[in-house]
Amino acid sequence: MPTSNIVPALAGVAARVAGRGRRPATDRVYFLVVTIDGVSGVPRTVLTLASALADRHDVEIISVYRRHDKPNFDVDPRVRISYLYDQRRRGRRRKQGWARARAAPRRSRLKARLDRSPSRFFPKEKELSRLTDLLLARRLLTLQPGVLISVRPALHAIAAAVAPPHLVTVAQDHLNFPTRMSGPAVRGLMERVTRRLDCLSALTAADAVDYRAAFPDARALITSIPNAASWSPVEEPPPLDAKIVVSGGRLERRKGFHRLIHAYAPVAHKHPDWQLHIYGKGREEARLRKLIRKLGVEEQVVLKGFTADFGAALSGSSVYAMASVYEGFPMVLLEAMSRGLPLVSYDCPRGPGEIIDDGRNGRLVADGDKDMLTAALLQVIEDDEARRRMGAQALADVAGYGVQAIAGRWEALFDELLARRAARR
Repeated sequence: MPTSNIVPALAGVAARVAGRGRRPATDRVYFLVVTIDGVSGVPRTVLTLASALADRHDVEIISVYRRHDKPNFDVDPRVRISYLYDQRRRGRRRKQGWARARAAPRRSRLKARLDRSPSRFFPKEKELSRLTDLLLARRLLTLQPGVLISVRPALHAIAAAVAPPHLVTVAQDHLNFPTRMSGPAVRGLMERVTRRLDCLSALTAADAVDYRAAFPDARALITSIPNAASWSPVEEPPPLDAKIVVSGGRLERRKGFHRLIHAYAPVAHKHPDWQLHIYGKGREEARLRKLIRKLGVEEQVVLKGFTADFGAALSGSSVYAMASVYEGFPMVLLEAMSRGLPLVSYDCPRGPGEIIDDGRNGRLVADGDKDMLTAALLQVIEDDEARRRMGAQALADVAGYGVQAIAGRWEALFDELLARRAARR
């Protein structure tokens, strides 16, 4: 059979096998990810939710790639991880890290040829190939009735085309609507999958509203469930007397640290005894250092580099600030709330506007308004009572994002999707 026909053939077999009377169930939950070994927010949030669901479900994470000996985040022993393609370097002189597809070890000529061809489900996805199409199709065919949650557009497309009918299919989107839909190719993909999958779950209610408006004829239930906070909150609100504002993330343009530094400069000149500590590494580091020197705030704005214990950095500060250009759902705000810190942020798309209740647990200002961000920072710095009140409210509010609370919302969604299936029958 020509290689171009392998995946469609498997999809057809899957549909026939799945049609033998098996009905969807929710005692099994499968997560479909590109790699669970990464250091981004997606692997961490998937592992957190998987652990919570493992209390009442049989949970498996299907990772297309294996790139390290073990994931970077803790894995609940009750959660199984299955890998489809091992990209770890091999041999006595094996280096830390992974080999990209064209250099991956131990492949046949056929696999190498398939790996050089783009995915037929979404050719613009550079991390997937015709080989991973085949591996995914073959694996999905073997899944027992349950819920399949995919976490990336290309994976949504594969689930929509290949997943047998006894799987309830959920596309979990980890990026905000304006950014996700900025290109026509992804927009067309998302429109197709919402006509075939059971559900599209966004991270914010605003994103869900936008998706419903964009795809009024969607078959999928379009809803929103935020990510869960994986950090145990402190027991008591902290005193918040350290004269430190903290921020953190990858030092890249979209995280907006240049915007934060510009807004903080007037604060630094007015309150030189306060400091802004920025944690993280990235390609913007040199530019940020140059900006700090240009604004004359070298003593007040400090790039702290990467830390393996960001929680300790939060506990040693009194305010968390964020000036991102865009976000999906900023988990770092929840982490700061779990330490009892008030939040100060631009109302960027998307996430801060649903987490921050302006004046209660922090300050939320118009996106890009530098003067407003400066004023908000000055307020929480200068008003000790307001700062502590907002911090205490942030600590109380983070309970709504607790692991069990979010897992409960997912289980309620599973029940709703099964009821929709039954109603259609």
